Amino acid sequence: KLKEWLLDSLEEKTSRIITVWGMGGIGKTTLVDHVYKTVKTDFDFAAWLTVSKNYQVDDLLKTFGRDCGISVDVSNMNSRSLVEVICNHLDGKRYILVLDDVWEKDLWMKIMDVFPSNSSSRFILTSRNFEVASLATDNRAIMLEPLEDDLSWKLFCNVAFRNIDGKRCPSELKNLAKKFIQQCEGLPLAIACMGRLLSCKPPSYPAWKNVYEELELQLSKHVIPGVNSILKISFDDLSYELKNCFLNCAMFPEDYKINRRRLIRHWITSRFIKEKGNK
Repeated sequence: KLKEWLLDSLEEKTSRIITVWGMGGIGKTTLVDHVYKTVKTDFDFAAWLTVSKNYQVDDLLKTFGRDCGISVDVSNMNSRSLVEVICNHLDGKRYILVLDDVWEKDLWMKIMDVFPSNSSSRFILTSRNFEVASLATDNRAIMLEPLEDDLSWKLFCNVAFRNIDGKRCPSELKNLAKKFIQQCEGLPLAIACMGRLLSCKPPSYPAWKNVYEELELQLSKHVIPGVNSILKISFDDLSYELKNCFLNCAMFPEDYKINRRRLIRHWITSRFIKEKGNK
């Protein structure tokens, strides 16, 4: 449906906003990313902007300008010049822009004048907020629902038993597996995360029971609800050294693209990774 909405009537000079919304961990970004990669070659320009809570309009527009291949140096432009350059660059073109993780409706009001009216443009907004979803053109909004029981089970088994032939759940673990899935509440992120953690444990009842008891303890505290409790269980299961490596990522700003080699060098210089033999 999303692909159809994006590619329909592309020859016409029309603008469309399509929204994908639902709770955190439901798979909004995953779905849009898959479709975006499929259709972006049908457009002259394609760009993906991660918005999040703490955004700056100028920073978003500068990133968009660079992604569209604008030849002038947009990083040193004031807001007015930036808007004019982008508008001229997109005039008469076909382009697609994804605004991922939009928290407030006002964002669109702040940037809508940047985009020319005589172009064939497609905008995809992902959000947890119904107000943002209501921006969709002609009700082109997709609300993602939690996975049904059979799909939750299939995803869980594919991840948790990826090292077992047939990816089938051993009979002694079936009841526990169903309890884990029930706690994930149909959220693909939670199911995949829980499955990965369990795939690193021995496929035995005592090993899995220990993990479930820890999960119940986290949930009973009601400190961090829903999917965050499952993410915390995965973090707590890391070794001391890996916890330091993971937490070191917090030194980078939100939505910053982290270079893998640079990150590893940070870990080495911080002595989170130590020399062992000749490695």
